[in-house]
Amino acid sequence: MLRDLPYKGVYKSDLDNILEDFYIPTLSVANRYDRAVGFFSASTISYAAQALSTFVKNGGRVRLVLGAFSDDEDLDAISDGYRQREISEKIGVELLGFISNVSDELFQNRFETLAWLVAHGRLDVKIALRERGMYHDKIGIIGDEVGDRIVFSGSANESTHALLPAFNYESINVFPMWRPELADYTTPHIESFERLWSNQSPATCVIDIPDAVKERLISVARDLRYTPDPEIEIAIAARVREKVRGATISASSKPRDPKVINGQPFNMKRHQIEALEAWKAKGDFQGVFDLATGAGKTITAIHAVVKLSEKIDGLACIIAVPYQNLADQWVDILSEFNINPIRCYVSREMWHDKLRNAVHELVMGICKFAAIVVVNRTLKNSEFQDSLKQLKGNRLLWIGDECHHHTSRAYEGFLPEHAKYRIGLSATPDHYLDEERNDRLAGFYGETVYRYTLEQAIKDKVLTPYMYHPHLVMLTESEAEEFVSLSDQIGRLFARLQSSSAVGSNTQLTGLLMRRARLVGSATNKLAALDKVLDGVKPTPHSLFYCGDGTVETDDEDRGSADQSTLMVQRQVEAISSRLHRKGWDVSRFTSRESRTDREKILENFRLGIIDAMVAIRCLDEGIDVPACGSAYILASSRDPRQFIQRRGRILRRSPGKEMATIHDFIVILPEGQEDESDYAKNLVKSELSRVAEFSKLSLNRAEAYGVLGPTLRKYDLEHMI
Repeated sequence: MLRDLPYKGVYKSDLDNILEDFYIPTLSVANRYDRAVGFFSASTISYAAQALSTFVKNGGRVRLVLGAFSDDEDLDAISDGYRQREISEKIGVELLGFISNVSDELFQNRFETLAWLVAHGRLDVKIALRERGMYHDKIGIIGDEVGDRIVFSGSANESTHALLPAFNYESINVFPMWRPELADYTTPHIESFERLWSNQSPATCVIDIPDAVKERLISVARDLRYTPDPEIEIAIAARVREKVRGATISASSKPRDPKVINGQPFNMKRHQIEALEAWKAKGDFQGVFDLATGAGKTITAIHAVVKLSEKIDGLACIIAVPYQNLADQWVDILSEFNINPIRCYVSREMWHDKLRNAVHELVMGICKFAAIVVVNRTLKNSEFQDSLKQLKGNRLLWIGDECHHHTSRAYEGFLPEHAKYRIGLSATPDHYLDEERNDRLAGFYGETVYRYTLEQAIKDKVLTPYMYHPHLVMLTESEAEEFVSLSDQIGRLFARLQSSSAVGSNTQLTGLLMRRARLVGSATNKLAALDKVLDGVKPTPHSLFYCGDGTVETDDEDRGSADQSTLMVQRQVEAISSRLHRKGWDVSRFTSRESRTDREKILENFRLGIIDAMVAIRCLDEGIDVPACGSAYILASSRDPRQFIQRRGRILRRSPGKEMATIHDFIVILPEGQEDESDYAKNLVKSELSRVAEFSKLSLNRAEAYGVLGPTLRKYDLEHMI
């Protein structure tokens, strides 16, 4: 509690670290905070928001008053009840101008904390307008759950350097309310703030924060990929202070491990260290890391970058990824390690000159380190290849994320054979059908030097434990007939092909496999099974629905008459979205049809809980982080183990407040009497049930899942698998 802390009467920044000595400890034990500061500017925002990251952790609420310039005409108009919207919009434009022109790291962190609190309903902001000038008082009132309060007052300089801890001179006076002799100081400030907040302060007009500013704050909160944390703020403040004082200028461009990441103190986990040790000892700095999705393969690889950069002057690190979404995630995480890579994607104009200059400086020995993030499409660009070939192999670290993509013949001749250091990252490096692709993977990246399974990750609490609910769905008679026919065609064609390379490249086989996958993924009875599962279930935030890309026949209740519904053909993703909407769910589709910008916004809304669910087709199978996902409904999955391993890993990523995940899996089986018509079809069902058994045996409710699956597993002689 507040009165348990030792307080000085006066804090001065030339002698005290006011952030760490006063703000952090005081707000860490508080549950409410009233703050009024002077004229709205970047420095004022940074000043007012000190240590508010503690309130993210302890659930406190904040009331903040900021001053703004005004004139008598504006005040008269607001007082008379007209033009308030116009004046608010004008002030909003001015305030956004201040915000947009600042790139200081500490300001950004504190502004993001304000945004988080506003978006979560924990911070109310008002603007104070005053006749003949501006509101300029600077007071704070901090209270705890037992009713104790302290009042502090003071100021900081508002020069250009006021954002920087090394330049910002601050002085505050502190008055504990439990000391009766200080009542003449505490009571007037408390009463003054209440008058101000309720718009009863003479010669001052108080309005709500302009809509444009509030919308900007909420937008910033949607973009956050971390939860604000005081450790992060302290680390940034210390780094800025050291940089300004010149203590770390010479090392500022070198990669380094962060003190905190994702709001937690940074520490390499045991399996990550073991992977890097195996990469060095077994692979001689080449090899594949087969790490369960969510086990931190990105952090593992970047730590390798940090350590190699300490040993090798002029190190070039190139990270190749399949998609732009994944590239953006890499860039964000690299920045935590003081690495600002060249982004070789979007358009040539954005990266070509930067890449050419960086390569020149590396080759000439001018630059000590450079990092490049490239998407696979740009990797094959001739100009990128020209730059890549100039880099010295003994100073080149190549990291291939989702490296199984590079086993395609399309990448032959484009991977840097001269790179001495190579890391392949994948939770699913091996192709289940094509041994030639597996050979190509080992041929470039080396052997798999370390494996870390899902079972290990759950046991080590790296991933979230989960409940598994299988739902058996029977194909209709017509679907079963088509399924058996396709399976027989696939089986016979597969048997005729002489080698695994022919299997992987045969277009007829690929077409048949896709037709069968669509049939299974979009089985008609899955919709009825989903309806049954969702009966009585309230819309649940952070839910994910995986669909097939085929079509289904549905009874559209909205279009049908009272006594007869209309039969129609609809994409499964649309049919499921419509059903969820009718049940009151707020959902968004996440497919290749949505633009990149729309998908980013959907992910932001999903993370913040603004929408309840995403209905997705394949787009989330690789790379995209959705750790907030708590419930998943898998209505479509292929035979390829890569897909269900990736999807399960997406769902089991840890997130603040997430103790457990729930998976509903809809499994297709053949109708009674048709199981024995085709050995090929039977083998496929057995393969699907093998996947289901894998899901089930690691779940928290293994016995319950067995109760559903047991009879079917016995029928196919698979009971031993669970």
